[in-house]
Amino acid sequence: MNEEQRSDKLSAQNVSVMFEKDDKSFLAVDDVSLTIQEGEFVVIVGPSGCGKTTFMNTFAGLVRPGKGKVFMDGEEITGPSAERGVVFQQFALFPWKTVKENIEFGLKYRGIPKEQRDETIRKYVQLIKLEGFEKSYPHELSGGMKQRVAIARVYANRPQVLLMDEPFGALDAQTRTIMQEDLSEMFLTEKRTVLFITHSVDEAIYLGDRVVIMTARPGKIKKIIDITRDNLIPDRRRMRYDEVVSLKEFLDLKGEIWGLIKAEILEKHIL
Repeated sequence: MNEEQRSDKLSAQNVSVMFEKDDKSFLAVDDVSLTIQEGEFVVIVGPSGCGKTTFMNTFAGLVRPGKGKVFMDGEEITGPSAERGVVFQQFALFPWKTVKENIEFGLKYRGIPKEQRDETIRKYVQLIKLEGFEKSYPHELSGGMKQRVAIARVYANRPQVLLMDEPFGALDAQTRTIMQEDLSEMFLTEKRTVLFITHSVDEAIYLGDRVVIMTARPGKIKKIIDITRDNLIPDRRRMRYDEVVSLKEFLDLKGEIWGLIKAEILEKHIL
């Protein structure tokens, strides 16, 4: 989709979120405004505890802003919706269901006919490269395989938006790299709007069209880097992870983003 043809998919207007803990109030997210266009992959990074997940959860409908509003397609978000699929760091699979049954769950709940369900399952099992594991249970799968199933389950329900909260954070480095490459490939194939949370600067640059850097708590937007529009790493989406991370353009971006995060950590004494 060309930039001129894109429409705003998600937007946050002056969003602030306050939490209560031990009879005290603290501000988690402070006056954040952000617009994500249809078909865009936006990644949020920042120091630990900066409100990344809290902000994402306002789009999921799991957290209501104390101030400001969030929208999808111009309609205010007031609660969860099947149009916004969420993938968490923990795999969140039904342990008593097979790979096929886990992917099928949402489709069955929505009353999708069996023939259509089977066709959808075949498509996504192939896409996540788990052919032959359809009858396996979660305890028989590796961590990477479990997360593939969790992602396929969300994709199979065809939400308009994917909200992904550190989905690869619990994986080992080698598996994480493979999952990043697979997700990038799925993004090109499926063309969904994605909001992705991570602590990894490398992951943010490799996956994101734009990288949003947040300040330490209370979380504000410190800077947004538009990797795709500014063509900072040409042909990145067609390249493998190890090819991208060795590029000078990648290393320059990594240094810039890490410098911004490090400054927040040192200023706020976050260790």
